[in-house]
Amino acid sequence: MVYTRRGRVRQGPDFNQGAIWLASANRSPELAVDRWRAGQLADIETGELFNVLRVNGERLGMAVLKGLRLADRPVGPVLHNRAGQGIEFLVTIRAAAQWDMPSTELIGRPADGDPPDTVAMPAPGMQRVCARSWLVLPDGERGPTDLGDLAVALRHARAHLRAAGL
Repeated sequence: MVYTRRGRVRQGPDFNQGAIWLASANRSPELAVDRWRAGQLADIETGELFNVLRVNGERLGMAVLKGLRLADRPVGPVLHNRAGQGIEFLVTIRAAAQWDMPSTELIGRPADGDPPDTVAMPAPGMQRVCARSWLVLPDGERGPTDLGDLAVALRHARAHLRAAGL
């Protein structure tokens, strides 16, 4: 049994520190672990450990990821959403009302009293589930991507794709 800041999570031989960290974002981490053990996606809560920035369009999202790496900026966990044709970055927390960039959606801290917003995620290390897979795995040590770094990379990626006529 592993204790997280939100409670206990059963740790089996197939669960790494990234899965423990990700599950700890939920008020009931055990629910996420149970879903993953059943080979399903788990709804992971945003707004406490991280927010999720959804970049609409795989080409743009992959260009942002490449730009962050080329700029030698730390990159946190990243999901590929094939069904939604987008890339989802786990990012530092910032109020969603303060984010306004085209082709993106910041999923984060809900208004007071509202239930937390969630994003469906496979267990770290799990193969593609329901068209979702990890491009950069949560590992329990890597924190979320800095939202400011991501905003800069997003602007550069957009400019690069426009210049290339894409």
